[in-house]
Amino acid sequence: MRIVEIIPQLGSGGGERFTVDLCNELSKQHEVILIVFYPLEVFGFFANDLAQQIKIVSMDKKKGMDILLPLRLYRTITRFNPDIVHTHLRSITYTLLTALCKQKNIVFFHTVHNTADKEAGGWVNRCIRRFSFKHNLIKPVTISKESQRSFVDFYRMDAPMVFNGRNIPANLHVSTKVTEELKKYQHSFRTRLLVCLARVMPVKRQGLVARICRRLYDEGYDFSLLFIGRYDTTSDLVSEIKDAECPVVYLLGERLNPLEYLKAADGFCLMSSYEGMPISLIEALGTGTVPVCTPVGGVVDVVQNGENGFLSQDLTEEACYNALKQFLKLSDKDLQDMKQKAFNSYHQYSMTDCAIKYVNLFQKSLRGKK
Repeated sequence: MRIVEIIPQLGSGGGERFTVDLCNELSKQHEVILIVFYPLEVFGFFANDLAQQIKIVSMDKKKGMDILLPLRLYRTITRFNPDIVHTHLRSITYTLLTALCKQKNIVFFHTVHNTADKEAGGWVNRCIRRFSFKHNLIKPVTISKESQRSFVDFYRMDAPMVFNGRNIPANLHVSTKVTEELKKYQHSFRTRLLVCLARVMPVKRQGLVARICRRLYDEGYDFSLLFIGRYDTTSDLVSEIKDAECPVVYLLGERLNPLEYLKAADGFCLMSSYEGMPISLIEALGTGTVPVCTPVGGVVDVVQNGENGFLSQDLTEEACYNALKQFLKLSDKDLQDMKQKAFNSYHQYSMTDCAIKYVNLFQKSLRGKK
């Protein structure tokens, strides 16, 4: 098959990480072209992770509305004459023109990377998605049981589900550089190290996490929490984190090797107000790191409270505080047991299995076109 994958940009984010990994896995047996909208020089955090055999095309889109992009995208897709076009995030909006004009030749798919209503965006984008799905111009794919339920509720139609995936190297090694860096955050040999791997943004609620950490620090718990991910130094969210004045919370920014930090950590903290199926959560499982999360989106499909991680009872600050406190109260033996259970949970979320399921969907739809 010749497959065109489309995503707005390759900046650091879960959807972008997923798309790059899927392209790499698909390209082992199929021809893959990746189309991005924005220049790689500015939004190309993951560009170097793409396999050499993947052809990547940038549309050099400028920020803001680009009314000619759908036409330029149509011409680019037509030039490659693919069997499959697979869109991610907001790229579906600009791909509708091609789906309308080339429906007889190409099968179009779109992965819904979040709960359906959140992923749909504003009124115009919602209308485009409803039209595309209702008229079978673009076939939706959901990423978790909760994602699928939200899709049925929002669009009043069903959609297949393929769990997100991420391949974690079996020989993953924590470098000496990372080991030495982390020593700065370990106040004693008993310090529990937690990582929050996510861009600093309202839905991830890093300010709430910082306030909770301050409470737990004041209560005498020995731990450190590292925020790893892109952030704007002038944002209100960064000010909120700093206002918590927690001496064991650190803003590290983006890292090219976040898996090393996760593998070296004891816990993974994600207190989002909503989620799809977090790639960072799968990475935590694959590195044997205990997740402490809110019960949102696909998180509830992955984390069994008290078994392979902890789920807060609800989204309130008090509930999140209690969940993180439960983690910190674990004995060393119980922590190691739970880390092993977290790792054992990873096997069903590999990108290898995920890509196989996508290929099966693609091939089934192509057979249906004949």
